[in-house]
Amino acid sequence: MSAQPYEIELVASETDTDYHESLLATITGLPKAEIREKLPQDLSGGGGWRGSSFPRVARLLGFNVNPRFIKFDPATPWPCILRVQVPEHWGWKGKWWAVVYNQGTVYLPDQGVRGSLNQFLSLYPGCRVTSMLQIWISDL
Repeated sequence: MSAQPYEIELVASETDTDYHESLLATITGLPKAEIREKLPQDLSGGGGWRGSSFPRVARLLGFNVNPRFIKFDPATPWPCILRVQVPEHWGWKGKWWAVVYNQGTVYLPDQGVRGSLNQFLSLYPGCRVTSMLQIWISDL
């Protein structure tokens, strides 16, 4: 791993169906068009994403990645996708959010904003980070 921290440029989501593409573009630095081109048919158009979809697509894009989400470690040196459990009283039982995390910063492509993990958790009370999917970027 290099001594320089990995720089992330937030790629904002522009439509209701490109959130996952924006998330992957933010963490990998690839253009959304390239990501869209490599998406399996069942994931194009924004629907059908599950936890196992992220490592599958990251590998299709040529990145090394954990085979599954693992316990969250805020000190990880690798950029990762966080799995954030949302409160049941929001009416989304069994649903979770995926956000980008790197070096203590959370990136929200749908809102075009970034902030510290503590800021994110205070903005969304009741949300809880449960796990992460590390993506090994070659620059590190």
